[in-house]
Amino acid sequence: MEKIIDVCGLGTLAMDVLMKVDMLPKEDGFCLVRSNSKQPGGSGTNVIVQLSRLTAKCGYIGAVGDDDLGKEVLKSLEAEKVSTADMIIKEGKTTLHTEIVIDDAGRKFIMLNMGDAFLELSAEEINIQSIKRARVFYTDFLPKEAALMALKAAKEADAKTVFNMQAGLETMEGLKVTKNEILDALQYVDVFAPCREGLYGLTGTTNLEECAGFLRHYCKGILLFTLGKEGSVAYDEQGKAYYASIYPVDAIDTTGAGDSYIGAFLYQYCLKNETIQESMEFAALCAGYTCTGIGARHTPTLEEAINMKANIR
Repeated sequence: MEKIIDVCGLGTLAMDVLMKVDMLPKEDGFCLVRSNSKQPGGSGTNVIVQLSRLTAKCGYIGAVGDDDLGKEVLKSLEAEKVSTADMIIKEGKTTLHTEIVIDDAGRKFIMLNMGDAFLELSAEEINIQSIKRARVFYTDFLPKEAALMALKAAKEADAKTVFNMQAGLETMEGLKVTKNEILDALQYVDVFAPCREGLYGLTGTTNLEECAGFLRHYCKGILLFTLGKEGSVAYDEQGKAYYASIYPVDAIDTTGAGDSYIGAFLYQYCLKNETIQESMEFAALCAGYTCTGIGARHTPTLEEAINMKANIR
């Protein structure tokens, strides 16, 4: 089948509702609300937006409600040139969103409202043809049944498959995804990129070599571990290790840096056929750029990434 889409994503999406207050209230206390605003979020859509900004042709699959938040999610993707043709709109349902309360000192707390639309995306609602027409399929394995069917379909269509486990094992289990289900899904995965908390929870160890050894029983593809300030480590199919440091920047906000990293890595490795090492270094650069601004969508265009790389050199 002809590949007419670079990357098809299926996974998390959200709208962040920001409330700035004078102080975080104590129990039974009050605070003064200074302003309200909205920002698009969700790790899955953040990754796809980074890919789109790097010139990849992308589409996304997920479920939103027909509420104002759902409309904002769709609008934000369309503004980033991400196709929403395969998004499912659930009538009368509430879109997944976070409510973030931030005080004058920058302290905050976050309330996650799962709504009743996102996890209701069923495998039967997925447009399999869009997945089969993509060169790369990306997912964070949520919702589980839909993501698993999509992984299998992408694999059958010879697409590169990527599983970015963005949450810890306890959180995944809270969303009704078990450890064994995650491990079983890895047989369909070409690039597995768990967050540090997820990696340690899956493997039961913090030793990276032991982590890789454990996962190799389930995944035959690339293992990519992002480690925050410690950089990133990858293991190829033969077990060779690759290391990349973070790019030194004056960080303002690290939100979304991991999403930018994964999106940039996929762009270089899966679409541009660059080496693992080069792809990791480019991804670290894009993640560094994200840290220099506010919000998860402060991610670079291809031109901005190239200019940043030139200036560092």
